[in-house]
Amino acid sequence: MIKKALLIISLTIVAAYNLTIIYVDNNIQNKSQLNIYDDCHKVWSARGVYENHAEQNSLISLKRAFLLGSKGAEIDLYYDVKTNDFIISHDRPKTTEEGELAYTLKEGEVLTLERVFKETGHDHYFWLDYKNLDRLSSEQTSKAIARLLSISAENSIRERIYLEGSNPLIVSKYTDAGFKTILGIHPPYESSLLSNIAINIYKMAYYFNNITAIAMSYGLLEKPYYGSQAEKNLEGLPVFLFHVPDNETLIKRLLAKKEVKVVLAGRDVSLNRADLTACEK
Repeated sequence: MIKKALLIISLTIVAAYNLTIIYVDNNIQNKSQLNIYDDCHKVWSARGVYENHAEQNSLISLKRAFLLGSKGAEIDLYYDVKTNDFIISHDRPKTTEEGELAYTLKEGEVLTLERVFKETGHDHYFWLDYKNLDRLSSEQTSKAIARLLSISAENSIRERIYLEGSNPLIVSKYTDAGFKTILGIHPPYESSLLSNIAINIYKMAYYFNNITAIAMSYGLLEKPYYGSQAEKNLEGLPVFLFHVPDNETLIKRLLAKKEVKVVLAGRDVSLNRADLTACEK
């Protein structure tokens, strides 16, 4: 009797899972993507174009990237609760003996997102890798959203922001506030038996939380996360790819895919591949 009950429960779960995936896939295909980045210049810079580690995420590196032709840049940031501001930094802040948070300085000072918008925001796009999004309380999240709304109000900057986080429930709050959002996902390598299941679960989280796009690492040339099966599973869903191997043939193939909206080439290395585009010649 117990075995029969377990069998029925298992079959019900499998049926519900497959029906949900069919439902989500059908709705994703019909979902409007009119307001999602659709420029042929899909290769953005990761933390700007920098000459050394200290220049990452700095105004110098961002301005250099835009000068060299990048339409957008991925930058790392934290929301600082005490100052009610967004601080540009990849590394977690250190706590001083006085209990204050000390962020990595850029050109000798703390760099805020507001300043980045003021000095580089004109006509440029920003992929905001929100490092502490899921470590804020509900009240702190509300204050962070209000602050982001305030500093992105001018020059249509808000329309050119893509905010990334890994917690779909919290990311959706930014969607509800009017921002374009990205769900950062981390599936197993495509060679894993669990890859399809993981991607389908992420896909459901993306759809049911009304998130704009997903972001994921491409992986290695010989061992990808975003391989042929993942491409098939994510068909019709906007994808932002990072850690893409610096291989011109691969990058051009990805740029030709309508689902791929943005590509960040390389990993922990400064590259300028803005010359690679999906533009018709």
